[in-house]
Amino acid sequence: MIRATHYRDRNAFLGDRTPGSVWIADPNPDGSQVWLHFCPCGCGAKVRLRIGNGFKPKHGPSWCWNGSIAAPTLDPSVNWEGHWHGWIRDGDWRAC
Repeated sequence: MIRATHYRDRNAFLGDRTPGSVWIADPNPDGSQVWLHFCPCGCGAKVRLRIGNGFKPKHGPSWCWNGSIAAPTLDPSVNWEGHWHGWIRDGDWRAC
């Protein structure tokens, strides 16, 4: 299990490249947000997701975020096909 450490500073997030770390952009006009994380497996890959705070954005692949910075949860699971598949629940990345 890897903890999802939230970064407020995007440059620090990009510089540290901590596995499982998260940076969340301000909301877009439609309420959706960009969620960036470094793969929890430790490979160093940066992953971009489209999230909604309390809702799942309608267009394209997207996730519903519980709105918590300290203990984020996303639904559905995060599946990077052929690489890593798992959940982020209460701030912890858990592989399937």
